[in-house]
Amino acid sequence: MKKERITILFLIIFFSFFSLDSLYGEEKIKEKKDYDVFTLGEIYVTGEKLPASKEVTQTTEIRAEEIEASNSKTVSEALTFVDGIRVSTGRKNEPNVQIHGFDQSRTLILIDGVPYYETNYGKLDLNVIPVDNIAKIEVEKGVSSVLYGPNGMAGVINIVTKKPTDKPSIDALIETGDYRSNKFSISHGMKIRKFSYWLNYSHQESRGWYMSRDFDPKQGQIAYKNPTLNVTRILEDGGVRDNSATRTNSIWAKVGVEPSTDSEYYINFHYIERYKESPSPLGSILTNSVFRARPMFLQFAQMPRYDNWGVDLSGQQKIGDRVKVKAKLFYHYHVDDYVSYYDETYTRPIAISRYEDNTLGGSFLTDFKLVEIDTLKFSFHYRRDSHKERDDDYLPFDESVSYTGSLGLENELNMSKHFSIVAGLGYDWFKVASSENSNLDKSGNLINQTRLRTPGYDSKLNPMVGATYTFTDGTKIFGSLARKIRFPTLQQLYSSKGGNIDLTAEKSWNYVFGISRELTKYARGEFSVFCHDISDFITRDVPTIEGKYMNVGKIRMIGFELSGEVNPTKALSFKAGYTYNNATDRSPGRVTNRVLNVPEHKIDITMKYLVPVVNARLDITGLYMGQAWGQLPTSSSPTTSAEKINDHLIFNTRIAKTLWKNVEAYFAINNILDRNYESELDFPAPGRNMFLGIRASY
Repeated sequence: MKKERITILFLIIFFSFFSLDSLYGEEKIKEKKDYDVFTLGEIYVTGEKLPASKEVTQTTEIRAEEIEASNSKTVSEALTFVDGIRVSTGRKNEPNVQIHGFDQSRTLILIDGVPYYETNYGKLDLNVIPVDNIAKIEVEKGVSSVLYGPNGMAGVINIVTKKPTDKPSIDALIETGDYRSNKFSISHGMKIRKFSYWLNYSHQESRGWYMSRDFDPKQGQIAYKNPTLNVTRILEDGGVRDNSATRTNSIWAKVGVEPSTDSEYYINFHYIERYKESPSPLGSILTNSVFRARPMFLQFAQMPRYDNWGVDLSGQQKIGDRVKVKAKLFYHYHVDDYVSYYDETYTRPIAISRYEDNTLGGSFLTDFKLVEIDTLKFSFHYRRDSHKERDDDYLPFDESVSYTGSLGLENELNMSKHFSIVAGLGYDWFKVASSENSNLDKSGNLINQTRLRTPGYDSKLNPMVGATYTFTDGTKIFGSLARKIRFPTLQQLYSSKGGNIDLTAEKSWNYVFGISRELTKYARGEFSVFCHDISDFITRDVPTIEGKYMNVGKIRMIGFELSGEVNPTKALSFKAGYTYNNATDRSPGRVTNRVLNVPEHKIDITMKYLVPVVNARLDITGLYMGQAWGQLPTSSSPTTSAEKINDHLIFNTRIAKTLWKNVEAYFAINNILDRNYESELDFPAPGRNMFLGIRASY
């Protein structure tokens, strides 16, 4: 492997110094723009001015060029270096994207304005979504428009895809990396008068990833149950991480017609096929539990299927001079298989469970321009969620069906070109229509299936108000507040391990205030404070009912974000951001006021530099993640030890060189310092891993 790394390094040096461009002239910095942004992918009706609801809160936009510069391959990787966001990976080899400490299931994830999630847990593995089809990612933190609907306590992440320009384009990428990692992607788009289409195929595969050379193997414990047997052994000896392979194939297609400048209609289709292995937790703190009574379940596992497909219909139409409408209709299907193995050799499968989810829904949004300075906006969202699961393939499926809806009314008043006010009120509701359960005997044999009691109808009114003012020197101040909710997931309602059908919606009052301005012609900065006051938080840390989910949690998170950008020359730019978050648990009966998995400090750094002489583009991204609590005593387990996830500093780098007019080669290194760290307790992260790629765009 040392020889392979030397070869890769030699190739990138060769590309940098002996390409045709370096022989014949100086390269200029330029951004490829062979695509348009899919405006129907925005949740709001597209207009000439950005909605005030996006100007009054903490908003970050990540463009395709920035995603490429970080050599991110999936959405979760692209979000890693965003202020206020923490991305960690643990059980099931699945990333968890947090905004200001909120779990991903409390964030509304959209692709082109359509919600994407598993219906049972309320979140989706964002590593299934490749970045090749993405034009930009919009992140709204804390306060967001009532037009989005429910389940966005933390905020909203909207992934907006690409659509073709007037000029036909084709883009192809091939990448290879450490331990037989490889990627292939090809995109093509074309516009023919009023008709257009965009196609993308992406393949990503890795046999695993290298751990840091500083990794210190530890003895872990396998806790076999029924009957009880504890086995202690080293579960990971370093080198390539055991059971960490992944493979993803995806197809994205978009076909549309734009009869006039006032109307456009599109159909989007996606199909994702994913295989992933699940590295086991390491160390004596977090044990690998093995339940040997049927139906069996183990943390030694692989997921040979984690597949998704869906169809979205979108349309926008202007009616007269004052009315615009946008509508969406969508159907999404998800299936995953979880194969349990007897031990860490992964040679003896003993059970396979399956989840099948489907979502059918739609939305309708309207803008009424009452007068030139006043716009009234209306939204309606409705969807049906179905979740089917079985614990092993000898059992029938149990199905649960729920309905979620929302009505939103928002008014935007632009008092002048400097001053805007926005106010809205949302009415959100949730209802479980049916649920069933398989009853088993002590040997795991099926006795019968029964219908379960369903919770009552749950509905909430959620207000939002905000304002922004821009001074003549460009200084902008903004502030907003909103109540946000998240309805309980089907897992929390019906899980055999603590489900409670009497749960109601979680609530959070979110507050934001900030200021931004250009400091000089070469620099700008932004400072904003936030507060999340959470009540009825769903938790199982309850002293009176062992392991049962309850609406008893009370948490407050107060902090600020400070960010800046400096461009001293055309060839050099810096971006940096600092997030401070003080999270405290105020729940009754709590043992500690600490909160799990919320680091107090985070620093994000980005540098871009055009290297002279060789005319190569150098991108460096880095982050410092402060300590977080990975394990805490609870009122139900007061003797549990408190354990921290250590802080860490990592840097990724990418150097790219144009070889010919339309061909670029690049070399990237992740975790260039080869730091050994954990993003979740007892789950070590990848060490130094290298990649070499070439891209052609026409």
